[in-house]
Amino acid sequence: MAIIDDSTARYYGAIRTADTLKNMSNSESVFEIGSISKVFTSTLLAHASVEGGINPDEPIRNYLETEMKDSAEFTFMQLSNHTSGLPRLPPGFIWNMLLNTSNPYAYFGEEDLITYLREDVELEYEPGEEHAYSNLGAGLLGYALEQAEGASYEELLNRHIFRPLGMTRSTTVQEGIQQYLVPGLDKRGRETSNWDLNVLQGAGAIYSTAHDLSRFALANFDPSNEVYALERQTTFSNEEENLEIAMGWIISTRSSGDRWYWHNGGTGGYRTIMVISPENNRGVIVLSNISAGHSEAAEIDRLGFDLMGSLSDTDQ
Repeated sequence: MAIIDDSTARYYGAIRTADTLKNMSNSESVFEIGSISKVFTSTLLAHASVEGGINPDEPIRNYLETEMKDSAEFTFMQLSNHTSGLPRLPPGFIWNMLLNTSNPYAYFGEEDLITYLREDVELEYEPGEEHAYSNLGAGLLGYALEQAEGASYEELLNRHIFRPLGMTRSTTVQEGIQQYLVPGLDKRGRETSNWDLNVLQGAGAIYSTAHDLSRFALANFDPSNEVYALERQTTFSNEEENLEIAMGWIISTRSSGDRWYWHNGGTGGYRTIMVISPENNRGVIVLSNISAGHSEAAEIDRLGFDLMGSLSDTDQ
């Protein structure tokens, strides 16, 4: 865990051994961060927008070398804020999950994605009108950015985020961080394989540490940073559902008026959450090797929000 207050990050680690919790120093240990990766994918879009390479409101098909079934059209921004109309997963993908429970995305590659767009894509609603969380959409955003910028997702992350912020153990390539990796556990507490997101890397392929993610949080506290300020602007809201979305981030407005930007993540072996308050320069990061399939996995989210709330209580 990382607790960030102003410019200071404090780290707390724990390990369970023989049903006993022990403190440990693990801020540099590597975990899968799951869907927190979506925030980083949207950061790449914000970089491309600020640098003038991409208009977020431009259709992605302008950058793809394939036609879309029925001339389906949605924008980079609509993929970023989950308003594209795409389903959560491609049709038939449920069979991947049933047949490959320990690594469900590994067998959905670029050819499968192109075939889906060309022959099978069907939008569930008019783009921009509704919000429906989509791993497919976030993964497609990462792929479209690769095509638009002529570089791999890993290269874009290193160029625009990891190297500039000194996030030295953050990557999508497991081989480079294997010695620091905390093994993921399935819902029964047994070691399980890491996920290979294949062509949908933008949806959840990043490995990182509490220390590295703290650097990303601190970058968001810099009011002069145009990229991160752009990414935190509201891009979709629904008052009836009390829903507000930025680029990648989910926004929660507290009774005090404080705005928390957050995202959680879950894979077969890990559960994570990151919450930041740029207005107060505060943040909380919780990384665990508790499976998203565990019956108590949501307690990781509650822990993150409770810790964030305890920081806010110090103002009162």
